[in-house]
Amino acid sequence: MNYNEVQNIRNRILELLALNEVKEACAQLLVLAVNLREWQITEKVSELETTYRYMLSYQFDGVADPRREDVFAGIMRTLYELTDDAADELMGLDSPTIFYEKLRLESFRNQPTLPEYKSALMETEGEFRLAELMGEKDDKLAKLKHLAVKKERLAADLFNTVFVSSRLSAESQDDYFDFVRNPELGVTDKCLFVSALTLSLLHRFDPRKLSVLLAASGAAHAEIRARALVGLVFVIIKYDKRLRFYPDTQHELELAAENETFKKAVETILVQLIRSKQTESISRKMIDEIIPEMMKFSTKIGRKLNVEDFTDENDLSDKNPDWKKDLDASGLSKKLQEYSELHLEGADVFHSTFANLKHFPFFRELNNWFLPFHTSYSQLIELSSGNKNNVLLTAVSKSGYMCDSDKYSFCLSLLQIPEQQHQMIAMRLGEESGELEKLQKEEMLFNPRISDEIISNQYIQNLYRFFKLFPRRDSFDDIFTFNANFYQYHSLKPLIREQATMARLAMYCFDKNHFREAEAIYSLLIGQNQEIHDEWWQKIGYCRQMLNDIEGAVSAYKQADLLHSDNSWTIKRLAHCYRLLKKPEIALEYFRRAEALQPNNPGIQMNIGHCFLDMDEYNEALNCYFKVEFTDTANAKTQRPIAWTTLLAGKLDLSESYYQQLIAGKPSLHDYLNLGHIYLRTNRLKLAVENYVQSLKLAGSYDSFVKHFREDEEILRKMGVDMEIVPRLLDQIRYSEGNG
Repeated sequence: MNYNEVQNIRNRILELLALNEVKEACAQLLVLAVNLREWQITEKVSELETTYRYMLSYQFDGVADPRREDVFAGIMRTLYELTDDAADELMGLDSPTIFYEKLRLESFRNQPTLPEYKSALMETEGEFRLAELMGEKDDKLAKLKHLAVKKERLAADLFNTVFVSSRLSAESQDDYFDFVRNPELGVTDKCLFVSALTLSLLHRFDPRKLSVLLAASGAAHAEIRARALVGLVFVIIKYDKRLRFYPDTQHELELAAENETFKKAVETILVQLIRSKQTESISRKMIDEIIPEMMKFSTKIGRKLNVEDFTDENDLSDKNPDWKKDLDASGLSKKLQEYSELHLEGADVFHSTFANLKHFPFFRELNNWFLPFHTSYSQLIELSSGNKNNVLLTAVSKSGYMCDSDKYSFCLSLLQIPEQQHQMIAMRLGEESGELEKLQKEEMLFNPRISDEIISNQYIQNLYRFFKLFPRRDSFDDIFTFNANFYQYHSLKPLIREQATMARLAMYCFDKNHFREAEAIYSLLIGQNQEIHDEWWQKIGYCRQMLNDIEGAVSAYKQADLLHSDNSWTIKRLAHCYRLLKKPEIALEYFRRAEALQPNNPGIQMNIGHCFLDMDEYNEALNCYFKVEFTDTANAKTQRPIAWTTLLAGKLDLSESYYQQLIAGKPSLHDYLNLGHIYLRTNRLKLAVENYVQSLKLAGSYDSFVKHFREDEEILRKMGVDMEIVPRLLDQIRYSEGNG
């Protein structure tokens, strides 16, 4: 049985267990056990299935059993663990993924214990600190680099050991607790440990490891705390179906939920995870729109402005208005403003920028993707040896807008450029970092947890880069494919069940156009609260409308209308939805209600006209359009509906005059098409062909034009056009277009 077959059966068993389909799950698990030739697993599965059958028999015979659910939970826990163990044994033989590769390597070496790693790390850290106190001797740099490499190798070994570690015993769990709580260990070592623990949990569930991660989420240092919290949220999301069978773990989470600071931190992380869904679209916008526009704009400015005009600094202000005018006209100014706002909000705007800077050997090592940025990293020691570069590294280190992974990319790139350019980069980076640091300090006066928010956001960006850009990312399930409706995860509910939290998450989803998730949360809010706001029903209606559930939207808008009957926004939405449902008579009733609230609104009057048009009441429709045209002379939007309605009403002279006005402005293919219909009906065939040819050009192809023409054939019949001319007309159009 090869790796893919094992993985498929494992996934199938997990799906069955998530649905509580025990019998078939046992059958599939026996397939793994037989291929593994592990009789203990076969025997255990048979024992579990027998217990399950007795449990079912007692239940359906009506026998009372207060321990039934505990027995079932025990069966499910064991089946989950047996599935993990059997799959790991089979895939460990020849799987090409990085987990099993490292697991095989670990089995061939004398693996140190966690306390031994802890002692070695503390000893090396002490040596490094002593070396830093050495005078400016020639061998100081070499000594520091040697010790840095030694410490990094040790940390990498520890990372891999924790990553592939088996399920913890009670004794080994104590060692894990001691590691995260030991005050003498460095922050970097603990951060790597927490990340390795998270990866290990994402590969294979272990309630004892999850308890350690939960303990680390209360660490004194913000960076350790943030990593543990982010990891905890991802683990809960992945194992939500399984966690219900671990009451001790559920109890731990419920206890943590009593801590307001903990709950607020989880809420912040959930918002940041929702925001991470934007990363790909931001990257595409950068690559497809902003960067090409900047390149075009740069070329244009180079042509328009003489470089010599800028030699006198006093004249610079005279040139900027012309530059800004071009910038605004290009649309680039608006795009850059939007980009800047996303940046300030905390969106991952640099993913595309640094994606191509992950080719260094540094990023081939698994643990380096999780390494907190520090200037004493071995490859950066030479870079930090001079005062100029120290300033540069300090600026990078303090940067609040680059995650650790991008900071390493930036610094490794610096090693590729001449040293004389470092000072200029340091100056520019230092200025921007200084401004951001100042803003962050000001915010922290009002919100002391702001540093935690920045750190957790940067760590999520680190994880995003790992799961999207790591050369061997196929070895991992992409954790960023999660469903952003966090209320579907039972184990997260205790952490986010308060109304204020739910409302904030719903609003954030709504603002970011995650309509499915927002609709689900607002529906939960309504189901759980006596006092219901009409705004919640409005937003549910809007979400459903955006998801193309028009009937569902009508249902929600009606609820909002019951709670607040004179809200013009709700009334207009109902009217629009009924038009979409092809119910113009009902839509008209709602537009009349809106008109009573806003009698001078030209948009409402236009929509009333559209309803009459949908009902084939052309004269009533024209009355509405003419009313708008008379009262709002600046509104050019009336021309096209008047032109079309007069055509349908048989007022061809009037329709012709309006279409000629439209063609004198910015005509559409339908304007030319409809004017052609008028000329065809009035037997001005040459003019008809000329307009049809113009329509064809805008349609882009003859087939597209014919499609639009055929859609109007019924209208042409009603106008009284002799349809026998159509084949010859179309041929003439093709000849005329070819000659043109």
